[in-house]
Amino acid sequence: MPKRTFWLVTGAAIGAGSSLWAERKVRQSVQQAAARLQPDAIVAEVGRSARQVAGTAGGRVRDAVSTGRDEMQRREEELWAELAAQGVESLPAAATAPVAEAAEPVEADTSGPRGTRRSRRVLAKSASYLAK
Repeated sequence: MPKRTFWLVTGAAIGAGSSLWAERKVRQSVQQAAARLQPDAIVAEVGRSARQVAGTAGGRVRDAVSTGRDEMQRREEELWAELAAQGVESLPAAATAPVAEAAEPVEADTSGPRGTRRSRRVLAKSASYLAK
């Protein structure tokens, strides 16, 4: 009889302990889920996701622009090769120089009434295009 009583008490204690442990774990999970669904937590998560997406989108745009420039230069070289095969002379080297090599900006006279920053920038660009 003592063996049966021992195992009965042991089983009841283990059952009660495991049910209390399971209840505590479920309660913790519910509280964590509720905390994640609070408005402040959702705003923070959306902000974090937006920053991550923006960072990767910026990198993709830079890569796309770089690839586009490379392809544009390759295609231009193909077109010039086709024209050379047809006997058409190419333009002088200054006309085919890469866009990245800009000439020194020329100081524009901005003392007049339209001496805004935009007009100075437009005049400087115009001067650099004329210098080529």
